[in-house]
Amino acid sequence: MTTRLKIDRLIGGGRGLTHHEGCPWMVSGALPGETVDVTTGRRKGKVQFAATQRVVSEPHTLREEDACPHSDTCGGCDWAHVKISSGASLKAEVAAEAARGFPGLAERLRESRVTSSAQRARLRARLHWDPKQRRLGFYSPSSWTVSEISECRVISPTLMDTVPQFEAALTSRCPAPVDVEWLEKLDESSAVFALRPGRNGPKIVEKDWIPDSAQVNNLIIGGFALDSSGNRTIGWGSAKITMDLPFPLTVPIGAFFQGNRFLVRWLFELIEQLVGADPLPTWDLHAGVGLLGAAALHVSNRPLVAVEPFRPAAEAARSNLPSAEVVVGDTAETYLSSVPNLDSEAVVITDPPRAGLSKQLRSQLIAWAPRRIIMLACDPATWARDTAELLANNYELTHLELADLFPSTHHVEVIALLERC
Repeated sequence: MTTRLKIDRLIGGGRGLTHHEGCPWMVSGALPGETVDVTTGRRKGKVQFAATQRVVSEPHTLREEDACPHSDTCGGCDWAHVKISSGASLKAEVAAEAARGFPGLAERLRESRVTSSAQRARLRARLHWDPKQRRLGFYSPSSWTVSEISECRVISPTLMDTVPQFEAALTSRCPAPVDVEWLEKLDESSAVFALRPGRNGPKIVEKDWIPDSAQVNNLIIGGFALDSSGNRTIGWGSAKITMDLPFPLTVPIGAFFQGNRFLVRWLFELIEQLVGADPLPTWDLHAGVGLLGAAALHVSNRPLVAVEPFRPAAEAARSNLPSAEVVVGDTAETYLSSVPNLDSEAVVITDPPRAGLSKQLRSQLIAWAPRRIIMLACDPATWARDTAELLANNYELTHLELADLFPSTHHVEVIALLERC
């Protein structure tokens, strides 16, 4: 069934919003002011979801005229219809809508600068292997069907060139659904991969399923298996990549690392600025392999505590940051509960998952009252919730900007500095 709608505005999830026959409609692939013909999808409560078939009015000025040919069937990008560079400005609007429950913060987000990214930015990716279709790719929108990606504007050229090799190797070796996790250097000069359990597949990846070095791109220096938690089990070659930053960092396959090759150095330098040259004791509470802590150490020699619950990442941080105290295996909440006297003249760095800071961690930060809190957040809604509570407890927001770490999607990174009043 086709319905014609005029889109009012963008909402927090990146869809276009309008109202029709007394119900809100959330429309993928649509931009504000456009009139579109849509295909009706699922309904959730009073909300009707739909997908754009075609634009029948003057298109938005930031609409991408030459969209990816797979955009209708591939779920790797939900904003293939938006220009990658200039279209990043729309992300401030999406962030503001996500934070609309906190009007003051929403307005700050709407006015924020957005740093954009070029295409083919992802140095980390996860693709899905369907042995029945003999296909490796992203899932289709709202589906567990693996879509074809004979070309792609978000993953790197190296990975794109390797996809046919993976498909041939997995066809001959791997009879089960698995995910292929990919990690490469900033300059694409080398890469490692791992197979991990896929949806509706076995819980353990067999050794024989892993493509060998003769079957894949000669830039690949290692291939491994991961368990469902991301821990490395078996494989060949090197399991690590070294990122050439002002403070070089080794990253093991399976560990989190910021995935945008063009903005990693930019983020490193921004954290240096926000931390400041004054060598205050610094706590990185979601340390990963140590990227943000490394920026703090690079700008000035300082006491640094890095806390990371995922052991492979924490062990990498221990190697990357030899002068730091690295807490392996504990969450920030658990570790802070064990420290009797926290220095109030400290800098705290937080980079939590999409759920944001836990209620416990927010309470711990308020009780601690460090001088500065640097916040990275991949969800503007949870960032606004966390920030609003800190602002109500003797902090002020002194720096705020956005980064387009995932071009061709609605996702946006919030980077903020809060300082104690």
